Amino acid sequence: MSEEFRGDQGLEPGKTAGLLFRFHGRRALRIAANRASMLAENGDREGALEWLRISEAVRDILQRETKQ
Repeated sequence: MSEEFRGDQGLEPGKTAGLLFRFHGRRALRIAANRASMLAENGDREGALEWLRISEAVRDILQRETKQ
């Protein structure tokens, strides 16, 4: 992933969510949630938590889009 989407603590959820939404639309939430699940199943707790934060950011974007 591009370095501009990584902060000091890893991926930046807002930027990553925006990119996912731009390329995948409504499927972005499912993609992020699946990634979190896959990482959790493989024992990567930190990675899973990071992708859960991204999922939440995607959900926020979807809610804003629905209100417009």
